[in-house]
Amino acid sequence: MITYKTTNTLRLLLGISVLLAGCSHQAHQVSGVMSASEAKPECTFSPFNSVHCGRTPTTTIDNKGRLWTAYVIGDHVYVSYSDDMGKNFSTPVTVNAEPEEIYTNGENRAKVAIGNKGEIYVSWTVVRDGPFFGDIRFSRSLDGGKHFEPARTVNDDGLQTSHRFETLFVDSNENIYLAWLDKRDLVERQLRGETYNGAALYYTVSQNKGKTFSKNTKVADYSCECCRVALSETQNGNVAAFWRHIFGENTRDHGFAILAPNKVVSFDGRITNDDWEIDACPHHGPSMITGNGDNYHLSWFTLGDKRKGIFYGRYNHQNKILDNLKTIATTGSSHPYITKSRDTLFLVWKQFDGEKTNINLLVSTDEGQSWNDSRLISSTTGASDHPLLITNNEKVFLSWHTSEEGLRLIRLTNQ
Repeated sequence: MITYKTTNTLRLLLGISVLLAGCSHQAHQVSGVMSASEAKPECTFSPFNSVHCGRTPTTTIDNKGRLWTAYVIGDHVYVSYSDDMGKNFSTPVTVNAEPEEIYTNGENRAKVAIGNKGEIYVSWTVVRDGPFFGDIRFSRSLDGGKHFEPARTVNDDGLQTSHRFETLFVDSNENIYLAWLDKRDLVERQLRGETYNGAALYYTVSQNKGKTFSKNTKVADYSCECCRVALSETQNGNVAAFWRHIFGENTRDHGFAILAPNKVVSFDGRITNDDWEIDACPHHGPSMITGNGDNYHLSWFTLGDKRKGIFYGRYNHQNKILDNLKTIATTGSSHPYITKSRDTLFLVWKQFDGEKTNINLLVSTDEGQSWNDSRLISSTTGASDHPLLITNNEKVFLSWHTSEEGLRLIRLTNQ
Protein backbone atom coordinates (compact mmCIF):
# COMPACT_ATOMS: atom_id res chain seq x y z
CA MET A 1 0.00 0.00 0.00
CA ILE A 2 1.16 3.55 -0.74
CA THR A 3 0.41 6.54 1.46
CA TYR A 4 0.07 9.82 -0.42
CA LYS A 5 1.23 13.04 1.20
CA THR A 6 1.30 16.54 -0.20
CA THR A 7 4.38 18.77 -0.07
CA ASN A 8 2.83 21.91 -1.48
CA THR A 9 -0.56 23.15 -2.50
CA LEU A 10 -1.89 21.04 -5.33
CA ARG A 11 -2.24 23.16 -8.42
CA LEU A 12 -4.10 20.61 -10.44
CA LEU A 13 -6.76 22.53 -12.33
CA LEU A 14 -10.25 21.11 -11.93
CA GLY A 15 -13.35 22.43 -13.64
CA ILE A 16 -14.61 25.19 -11.37
CA SER A 17 -18.32 24.89 -10.75
CA VAL A 18 -20.39 27.63 -12.28
CA LEU A 19 -24.09 28.15 -11.98
CA LEU A 20 -24.46 28.16 -15.74
CA ALA A 21 -21.80 26.38 -17.73
CA GLY A 22 -23.57 26.90 -21.03
CA CYS A 23 -23.68 24.52 -23.96
CA SER A 24 -25.02 26.41 -26.94
CA HIS A 25 -26.05 24.48 -30.01
CA GLN A 26 -22.96 25.66 -31.88
CA ALA A 27 -20.36 25.28 -29.10
CA HIS A 28 -21.90 23.49 -26.21
CA GLN A 29 -19.11 23.29 -23.66
CA VAL A 30 -18.16 26.33 -21.61
CA SER A 31 -14.56 27.51 -21.85
CA GLY A 32 -14.28 27.72 -18.06
CA VAL A 33 -14.39 23.94 -17.76
CA MET A 34 -11.19 22.05 -18.50
CA SER A 35 -11.29 20.19 -21.76
CA ALA A 36 -9.46 16.91 -22.19
CA SER A 37 -6.98 18.53 -24.56
CA GLU A 38 -5.72 21.27 -22.22
CA ALA A 39 -2.31 21.02 -20.57
CA LYS A 40 -2.49 19.84 -16.97
CA PRO A 41 -0.28 21.54 -14.35
CA GLU A 42 2.20 19.40 -12.49
CA CYS A 43 0.74 17.66 -9.44
CA THR A 44 2.62 17.99 -6.15
CA PHE A 45 1.15 14.87 -4.56
CA SER A 46 3.27 11.74 -4.86
CA PRO A 47 3.39 9.51 -6.86
CA PHE A 48 2.46 11.20 -10.14
CA ASN A 49 -0.45 8.80 -10.74
CA SER A 50 -1.93 9.22 -7.27
CA VAL A 51 -5.71 9.50 -7.08
CA HIS A 52 -5.09 12.91 -5.51
CA CYS A 53 -3.51 14.00 -8.79
CA GLY A 54 -6.31 12.45 -10.81
CA ARG A 55 -9.03 14.35 -12.60
CA THR A 56 -12.65 13.83 -11.52
CA PRO A 57 -12.26 10.62 -9.48
CA THR A 58 -15.37 8.49 -9.05
CA THR A 59 -15.65 6.15 -6.07
CA THR A 60 -17.65 3.11 -5.03
CA ILE A 61 -17.52 0.43 -2.30
CA ASP A 62 -17.63 -3.31 -3.02
CA ASN A 63 -19.49 -5.93 -0.97
CA LYS A 64 -16.38 -6.56 1.15
CA GLY A 65 -16.05 -2.93 2.18
CA ARG A 66 -13.16 -2.04 -0.12
CA LEU A 67 -13.18 1.45 -1.62
CA TRP A 68 -12.50 1.67 -5.37
CA THR A 69 -11.79 4.75 -7.42
CA ALA A 70 -11.39 5.48 -11.14
CA TYR A 71 -9.78 8.68 -12.37
CA VAL A 72 -7.86 10.15 -15.31
CA ILE A 73 -4.27 11.32 -15.59
CA GLY A 74 -2.97 12.29 -19.01
CA ASP A 75 -4.44 9.94 -21.62
CA HIS A 76 -5.15 7.05 -19.26
CA VAL A 77 -7.84 5.91 -16.86
CA TYR A 78 -6.48 4.51 -13.61
CA VAL A 79 -8.10 2.34 -10.95
CA SER A 80 -6.94 2.09 -7.35
CA TYR A 81 -8.43 0.76 -4.11
CA SER A 82 -8.26 1.49 -0.40
CA ASP A 83 -8.93 -0.80 2.55
CA ASP A 84 -9.02 2.06 5.07
CA MET A 85 -11.53 4.38 3.36
CA GLY A 86 -9.06 6.61 1.60
CA LYS A 87 -6.17 6.96 4.01
CA ASN A 88 -3.97 4.72 1.87
CA PHE A 89 -4.41 3.52 -1.70
CA SER A 90 -3.03 0.61 -3.70
CA THR A 91 -0.62 1.08 -6.57
CA PRO A 92 -2.80 2.37 -9.45
CA VAL A 93 -3.51 0.07 -12.40
CA THR A 94 -3.88 1.46 -15.93
CA VAL A 95 -7.23 0.60 -17.50
CA ASN A 96 -6.69 1.60 -21.15
CA ALA A 97 -3.37 0.25 -22.38
CA GLU A 98 -3.51 2.45 -25.49
CA PRO A 99 -3.50 6.19 -24.68
CA GLU A 100 -6.52 8.19 -25.76
CA GLU A 101 -7.83 11.67 -25.04
CA ILE A 102 -10.54 11.49 -22.38
CA TYR A 103 -13.27 13.89 -21.34
CA THR A 104 -12.96 14.98 -17.70
CA ASN A 105 -15.36 17.35 -16.01
CA GLY A 106 -17.78 16.91 -13.16
CA GLU A 107 -20.67 15.91 -15.41
CA ASN A 108 -18.64 13.74 -17.79
CA ARG A 109 -16.12 11.63 -15.87
CA ALA A 110 -14.69 8.11 -15.76
CA LYS A 111 -16.92 5.70 -13.78
CA VAL A 112 -16.30 2.51 -11.80
CA ALA A 113 -18.76 -0.16 -10.66
CA ILE A 114 -18.25 -3.53 -8.97
CA GLY A 115 -19.86 -6.92 -9.63
CA ASN A 116 -20.98 -9.31 -6.91
CA LYS A 117 -17.91 -11.49 -7.36
CA GLY A 118 -15.41 -8.67 -7.49
CA GLU A 119 -15.56 -7.88 -11.20
CA ILE A 120 -14.38 -4.31 -11.88
CA TYR A 121 -16.25 -2.38 -14.58
CA VAL A 122 -14.99 0.98 -15.87
CA SER A 123 -16.46 3.39 -18.41
CA TRP A 124 -15.40 6.73 -19.83
CA THR A 125 -15.89 8.98 -22.87
CA VAL A 126 -13.07 9.31 -25.38
CA VAL A 127 -12.58 12.51 -27.37
CA ARG A 128 -12.96 12.16 -31.16
CA ASP A 129 -12.16 14.61 -33.96
CA GLY A 130 -15.02 17.03 -34.38
CA PRO A 131 -16.98 19.57 -32.31
CA PHE A 132 -17.45 17.77 -28.98
CA PHE A 133 -17.48 14.37 -30.66
CA GLY A 134 -16.88 11.30 -28.56
CA ASP A 135 -17.47 7.59 -28.03
CA ILE A 136 -18.50 5.63 -24.94
CA ARG A 137 -15.74 3.27 -23.83
CA PHE A 138 -15.86 0.25 -21.51
CA SER A 139 -13.37 -2.15 -19.96
CA ARG A 140 -13.54 -4.80 -17.27
CA SER A 141 -11.27 -6.74 -14.94
CA LEU A 142 -12.14 -10.28 -13.90
CA ASP A 143 -9.13 -10.72 -11.61
CA GLY A 144 -9.86 -8.15 -8.93
CA GLY A 145 -8.43 -5.16 -10.76
CA LYS A 146 -5.00 -6.61 -11.55
CA HIS A 147 -5.51 -6.48 -15.32
CA PHE A 148 -8.09 -4.89 -17.61
CA GLU A 149 -9.31 -6.09 -20.98
CA PRO A 150 -8.79 -3.93 -24.10
CA ALA A 151 -11.17 -0.98 -24.17
CA ARG A 152 -14.30 -1.30 -26.31
CA THR A 153 -16.71 1.23 -27.80
CA VAL A 154 -20.31 0.46 -26.84
CA ASN A 155 -22.20 2.96 -29.01
CA ASP A 156 -22.96 0.89 -32.11
CA ASP A 157 -23.85 3.46 -34.79
CA GLY A 158 -20.30 3.89 -36.12
CA LEU A 159 -20.87 7.61 -36.63
CA GLN A 160 -18.40 10.41 -35.97
CA THR A 161 -20.63 12.49 -33.73
CA SER A 162 -21.27 13.18 -30.07
CA HIS A 163 -21.75 10.23 -27.71
CA ARG A 164 -20.98 11.56 -24.24
CA PHE A 165 -21.98 11.91 -20.58
CA GLU A 166 -22.34 8.19 -19.92
CA THR A 167 -23.63 6.72 -16.65
CA LEU A 168 -22.56 3.24 -15.55
CA PHE A 169 -24.88 1.22 -13.30
CA VAL A 170 -24.91 -2.44 -12.13
CA ASP A 171 -28.24 -3.72 -10.82
CA SER A 172 -28.89 -6.46 -8.26
CA ASN A 173 -29.21 -9.05 -11.06
CA GLU A 174 -25.71 -8.20 -12.33
CA ASN A 175 -27.03 -6.45 -15.44
CA ILE A 176 -24.64 -3.68 -16.50
CA TYR A 177 -26.43 -0.56 -17.78
CA LEU A 178 -24.72 2.20 -19.74
CA ALA A 179 -26.83 5.26 -20.59
CA TRP A 180 -25.54 8.34 -22.42
CA LEU A 181 -26.41 11.40 -24.50
CA ASP A 182 -26.21 10.71 -28.22
CA LYS A 183 -26.42 12.84 -31.40
CA ARG A 184 -26.79 10.13 -34.05
CA ASP A 185 -30.37 11.27 -34.67
CA LEU A 186 -29.17 14.82 -35.23
CA VAL A 187 -26.88 13.52 -37.98
CA GLU A 188 -29.76 11.61 -39.58
CA ARG A 189 -32.12 14.60 -39.48
CA GLN A 190 -29.48 16.94 -40.91
CA LEU A 191 -28.94 14.58 -43.84
CA ARG A 192 -32.66 14.91 -44.55
CA GLY A 193 -32.48 18.69 -44.27
CA GLU A 194 -34.43 18.71 -41.00
CA THR A 195 -33.72 20.33 -37.64
CA TYR A 196 -33.12 18.50 -34.37
CA ASN A 197 -32.87 20.07 -30.93
CA GLY A 198 -30.31 18.77 -28.43
CA ALA A 199 -29.38 15.10 -28.29
CA ALA A 200 -31.14 11.83 -27.42
CA LEU A 201 -30.89 9.48 -24.44
CA TYR A 202 -29.63 6.02 -25.41
CA TYR A 203 -28.67 2.95 -23.39
CA THR A 204 -27.27 -0.55 -23.68
CA VAL A 205 -27.18 -3.51 -21.30
CA SER A 206 -24.84 -6.42 -20.71
CA GLN A 207 -26.32 -9.56 -19.15
CA ASN A 208 -23.05 -11.52 -19.17
CA LYS A 209 -20.77 -9.41 -16.92
CA GLY A 210 -19.65 -7.11 -19.72
CA LYS A 211 -18.63 -9.74 -22.26
CA THR A 212 -21.14 -8.36 -24.76
CA PHE A 213 -23.68 -5.54 -24.84
CA SER A 214 -27.14 -5.32 -26.38
CA LYS A 215 -28.06 -3.25 -29.40
CA ASN A 216 -28.29 0.42 -28.45
CA THR A 217 -31.83 1.49 -27.53
CA LYS A 218 -33.20 5.02 -27.71
CA VAL A 219 -35.15 6.19 -24.68
CA ALA A 220 -36.23 9.61 -25.93
CA ASP A 221 -35.39 12.32 -28.46
CA TYR A 222 -34.39 15.88 -27.50
CA SER A 223 -32.38 15.43 -24.32
CA CYS A 224 -30.23 18.27 -23.08
CA GLU A 225 -26.67 17.91 -24.41
CA CYS A 226 -24.31 18.24 -21.44
CA CYS A 227 -25.84 17.00 -18.18
CA ARG A 228 -25.22 13.76 -16.30
CA VAL A 229 -27.96 11.10 -16.25
CA ALA A 230 -29.22 9.64 -12.95
CA LEU A 231 -30.00 5.90 -12.74
CA SER A 232 -31.50 3.93 -9.85
CA GLU A 233 -32.88 0.40 -9.55
CA THR A 234 -36.65 0.10 -9.19
CA GLN A 235 -38.36 -2.03 -6.58
CA ASN A 236 -39.16 -4.69 -9.22
CA GLY A 237 -35.66 -4.96 -10.71
CA ASN A 238 -35.81 -2.55 -13.63
CA VAL A 239 -33.85 0.72 -13.76
CA ALA A 240 -35.26 4.24 -13.51
CA ALA A 241 -33.66 7.10 -15.46
CA PHE A 242 -33.94 10.80 -14.63
CA TRP A 243 -32.29 13.42 -16.85
CA ARG A 244 -32.48 17.00 -18.10
CA HIS A 245 -34.60 17.15 -21.24
CA ILE A 246 -35.69 19.77 -23.77
CA PHE A 247 -39.44 20.40 -23.89
CA GLY A 248 -41.01 22.74 -26.40
CA GLU A 249 -38.52 25.03 -28.11
CA ASN A 250 -35.88 25.25 -25.37
CA THR A 251 -37.36 24.58 -21.93
CA ARG A 252 -34.77 22.62 -19.91
CA ASP A 253 -36.79 20.60 -17.40
CA HIS A 254 -36.47 16.88 -16.61
CA GLY A 255 -37.72 13.60 -18.03
CA PHE A 256 -38.22 10.20 -16.38
CA ALA A 257 -38.28 6.66 -17.80
CA ILE A 258 -38.22 3.03 -16.67
CA LEU A 259 -35.74 0.80 -18.50
CA ALA A 260 -35.48 -2.98 -18.73
CA PRO A 261 -32.64 -4.99 -20.28
CA ASN A 262 -34.64 -5.60 -23.45
CA LYS A 263 -36.91 -2.56 -23.80
CA VAL A 264 -37.97 0.87 -22.59
CA VAL A 265 -40.81 0.06 -20.20
CA SER A 266 -42.15 3.61 -20.07
CA PHE A 267 -41.25 7.20 -20.85
CA ASP A 268 -43.16 9.44 -18.45
CA GLY A 269 -42.25 12.66 -20.24
CA ARG A 270 -41.82 15.92 -18.34
CA ILE A 271 -41.94 15.54 -14.55
CA THR A 272 -40.43 18.85 -13.36
CA ASN A 273 -42.02 22.15 -14.27
CA ASP A 274 -39.56 24.96 -13.59
CA ASP A 275 -39.81 26.66 -17.02
CA TRP A 276 -36.08 27.17 -17.53
CA GLU A 277 -36.13 28.55 -21.05
CA ILE A 278 -32.55 28.77 -22.30
CA ASP A 279 -30.72 28.05 -25.54
CA ALA A 280 -27.82 26.38 -23.69
CA CYS A 281 -27.07 23.34 -21.57
CA PRO A 282 -26.73 24.13 -17.85
CA HIS A 283 -24.10 21.44 -17.09
CA HIS A 284 -26.18 20.52 -14.03
CA GLY A 285 -27.50 16.99 -14.17
CA PRO A 286 -29.98 15.74 -11.54
CA SER A 287 -29.68 13.09 -8.83
CA MET A 288 -32.10 10.29 -7.85
CA ILE A 289 -32.53 7.38 -5.45
CA THR A 290 -35.40 4.88 -5.26
CA GLY A 291 -37.73 5.21 -2.28
CA ASN A 292 -40.50 3.05 -0.84
CA GLY A 293 -43.24 1.72 -3.05
CA ASP A 294 -43.23 3.39 -6.45
CA ASN A 295 -41.63 6.60 -5.18
CA TYR A 296 -38.36 8.17 -6.31
CA HIS A 297 -36.45 10.84 -4.44
CA LEU A 298 -35.16 13.53 -6.79
CA SER A 299 -32.91 16.55 -6.49
CA TRP A 300 -31.96 19.02 -9.21
CA PHE A 301 -30.76 22.53 -10.01
CA THR A 302 -32.73 25.09 -11.98
CA LEU A 303 -32.78 28.77 -12.91
CA GLY A 304 -36.30 28.66 -14.27
CA ASP A 305 -38.98 31.32 -14.26
CA LYS A 306 -40.94 29.40 -11.62
CA ARG A 307 -38.04 28.22 -9.41
CA LYS A 308 -34.39 29.07 -8.88
CA GLY A 309 -31.87 27.05 -6.92
CA ILE A 310 -31.69 23.44 -5.73
CA PHE A 311 -34.89 21.52 -5.13
CA TYR A 312 -36.06 18.19 -3.76
CA GLY A 313 -39.17 16.38 -4.88
CA ARG A 314 -40.76 12.94 -4.51
CA TYR A 315 -42.01 11.43 -7.73
CA ASN A 316 -44.56 8.61 -7.89
CA HIS A 317 -44.23 6.66 -11.13
CA GLN A 318 -47.60 4.97 -10.78
CA ASN A 319 -49.69 8.14 -10.59
CA LYS A 320 -47.14 10.35 -12.40
CA ILE A 321 -47.20 13.01 -9.66
CA LEU A 322 -44.25 15.00 -8.31
CA ASP A 323 -45.06 16.19 -4.80
CA ASN A 324 -43.47 17.22 -1.52
CA LEU A 325 -41.45 19.88 -3.32
CA LYS A 326 -38.83 21.52 -1.09
CA THR A 327 -36.48 24.43 -1.71
CA ILE A 328 -33.05 23.21 -0.61
CA ALA A 329 -30.80 26.19 -1.42
CA THR A 330 -30.77 29.24 -3.66
CA THR A 331 -27.89 31.73 -3.95
CA GLY A 332 -24.56 30.24 -4.96
CA SER A 333 -25.79 26.63 -4.80
CA SER A 334 -25.02 23.87 -7.30
CA HIS A 335 -24.65 20.12 -7.98
CA PRO A 336 -26.89 18.26 -5.52
CA TYR A 337 -26.49 14.53 -4.86
CA ILE A 338 -28.95 12.30 -3.00
CA THR A 339 -28.75 8.77 -1.61
CA LYS A 340 -30.48 6.55 0.95
CA SER A 341 -29.39 4.24 3.75
CA ARG A 342 -32.21 2.12 5.12
CA ASP A 343 -34.94 4.67 5.95
CA THR A 344 -32.71 7.76 5.96
CA LEU A 345 -32.17 10.14 3.04
CA PHE A 346 -28.93 12.11 2.65
CA LEU A 347 -28.74 15.15 0.37
CA VAL A 348 -25.56 17.18 -0.22
CA TRP A 349 -24.76 20.15 -2.45
CA LYS A 350 -22.09 22.77 -3.12
CA GLN A 351 -22.49 26.35 -2.04
CA PHE A 352 -20.11 29.27 -2.48
CA ASP A 353 -20.19 31.83 0.35
CA GLY A 354 -18.01 34.45 -1.33
CA GLU A 355 -14.72 33.12 0.04
CA LYS A 356 -14.89 29.34 0.08
CA THR A 357 -16.87 26.46 -1.38
CA ASN A 358 -18.86 24.49 1.19
CA ILE A 359 -20.53 21.09 1.12
CA ASN A 360 -23.79 21.15 3.06
CA LEU A 361 -25.91 18.20 4.20
CA LEU A 362 -29.61 17.64 4.82
CA VAL A 363 -31.05 14.45 6.36
CA SER A 364 -34.61 13.11 6.31
CA THR A 365 -35.89 10.09 8.25
CA ASP A 366 -39.48 10.16 6.94
CA GLU A 367 -39.14 9.59 3.19
CA GLY A 368 -38.45 13.25 2.48
CA GLN A 369 -41.56 14.59 4.21
CA SER A 370 -39.42 16.71 6.52
CA TRP A 371 -35.72 17.56 6.72
CA ASN A 372 -33.46 18.52 9.58
CA ASP A 373 -31.48 21.74 9.61
CA SER A 374 -28.61 21.78 7.14
CA ARG A 375 -25.08 21.39 8.44
CA LEU A 376 -21.67 22.13 7.00
CA ILE A 377 -19.67 19.00 6.12
CA SER A 378 -16.53 20.30 4.44
CA SER A 379 -15.01 23.40 2.83
CA THR A 380 -12.20 24.41 0.50
CA THR A 381 -10.78 27.69 -0.78
CA GLY A 382 -9.50 26.19 -4.03
CA ALA A 383 -11.08 24.52 -7.03
CA SER A 384 -13.26 21.49 -6.37
CA ASP A 385 -15.13 18.67 -8.04
CA HIS A 386 -18.82 17.84 -7.64
CA PRO A 387 -19.75 16.10 -4.37
CA LEU A 388 -20.65 12.39 -4.57
CA LEU A 389 -22.28 10.10 -2.02
CA ILE A 390 -21.41 6.41 -1.65
CA THR A 391 -22.78 3.77 0.72
CA ASN A 392 -21.43 0.69 2.49
CA ASN A 393 -24.22 -1.26 4.19
CA GLU A 394 -25.63 1.35 6.58
CA LYS A 395 -22.70 3.76 6.30
CA VAL A 396 -22.77 6.79 4.02
CA PHE A 397 -19.70 8.74 2.90
CA LEU A 398 -19.14 12.01 1.11
CA SER A 399 -16.59 11.57 -1.68
CA TRP A 400 -15.11 14.93 -2.65
CA HIS A 401 -12.00 15.86 -4.63
CA THR A 402 -10.47 19.31 -4.17
CA SER A 403 -7.34 20.91 -5.56
CA GLU A 404 -5.87 21.60 -2.14
CA GLU A 405 -6.81 18.43 -0.23
CA GLY A 406 -7.02 15.77 -2.94
CA LEU A 407 -9.66 13.04 -2.60
CA ARG A 408 -11.44 12.99 0.75
CA LEU A 409 -13.90 10.45 2.16
CA ILE A 410 -16.00 11.89 4.98
CA ARG A 411 -18.32 9.64 6.96
CA LEU A 412 -21.82 11.07 7.38
CA THR A 413 -23.36 8.36 9.57
CA ASN A 414 -22.66 7.27 13.13
CA GLN A 415 -22.99 3.50 12.62
